[in-house]
Amino acid sequence: MEQVQEKIFELYLQRLSGALSADEEAYVQEMLLHDAHFKAQWNQLEQESITLHTDEYLQQIDSASALRQIREERAAHRPVTHLKKWLAAAAVLLLAGSGVYYFFARTAPVISPTVAMQQQKQPVRLLLSNGEKVELTKDSGAKTIALNNATLSTSNGALQYTSADTVLNTLDVPAGESYKLTLSDGTEVWLNAATRLRFPFHFGRAEREVYVDGEAYFKVASNAGKPFVVHTALTSVQVLGTAFNINTYQAGTVKTALVEGRVITKGKMNERQALQPGIQADYDAGKGFVTRHFDEEEVLAWRNGIYYYHRMPLATLIATASRFYGMRFVLDKNKAADQVVTGLMDRNRLEDFLSDLKTTAHIDYRLSGNEITLK
Repeated sequence: MEQVQEKIFELYLQRLSGALSADEEAYVQEMLLHDAHFKAQWNQLEQESITLHTDEYLQQIDSASALRQIREERAAHRPVTHLKKWLAAAAVLLLAGSGVYYFFARTAPVISPTVAMQQQKQPVRLLLSNGEKVELTKDSGAKTIALNNATLSTSNGALQYTSADTVLNTLDVPAGESYKLTLSDGTEVWLNAATRLRFPFHFGRAEREVYVDGEAYFKVASNAGKPFVVHTALTSVQVLGTAFNINTYQAGTVKTALVEGRVITKGKMNERQALQPGIQADYDAGKGFVTRHFDEEEVLAWRNGIYYYHRMPLATLIATASRFYGMRFVLDKNKAADQVVTGLMDRNRLEDFLSDLKTTAHIDYRLSGNEITLK
């Protein structure tokens, strides 16, 4: 659509500057008769041109000066051939700051942040131990994928499988996504955005061990004879049968929030911390464990595509929003990184998040490709 509008604008300017050939004029007349979109755009350009007295403006163009300017700008890229074509290009250049060009620019389709986000989405990938990569879609339709060492079953953003292979694989959930996995023992794992889980298709005879980087919620199947262990870069959490959330997003920190059951989490220096339901242990590589009560609804809201933030500095917010929405958020140079904001993010309502920032914190935005600048 944008290319079509550019073509209409080019033809219209050539008509104004007297550079339209007989064949092009015939084409314009044909399109005006038989193409409703072409006619509507052409008529709007004509109305804007009348309002701005564009014909008078073009008559005042210094053709020689315009041609020199065009040559300076474009000669390095294409040879000068037809003078009228170059004069038409000169008209485009000299009209760049006028209302006609502005009119065309504003009629071009504007991509919304949500559409841009959808265009930037990356698939969830299962990286097999043999190097093979399997893309997992989140559509509602059930699908079976047969591999050499496993049979995968996917449906509505969830994966189950059957296999006897005990080698580690990696489930990679990109920014802006979430996914659910059911392990071979029946343990359910919900993975948040920008999270990787290393796990075997089938657990061996000793402990059930997995490795997580990011954020995940575990509902562990009970098995008294085979403890379940979740490893992070800094800690390990040992459970028999329980439900808990683990978060490693913040560098140098691991947050373990126990929902039900009982766990023991261990630090790199063999520090140990037992948890009761409703208690969260924050582990710092230099300070050890600190425990506190947590709000279950708030901590687990990400499973429903929601994230709450309270008096969060903008510098932290842009990193969190980038991960949550899968878009690149940056701060305008004039915006204070330490300004604090409070609100919520809904993964399905990016525009609402941006609108709330404008209303509550007077923060506007600019969209360019996959980048959203807060200003």
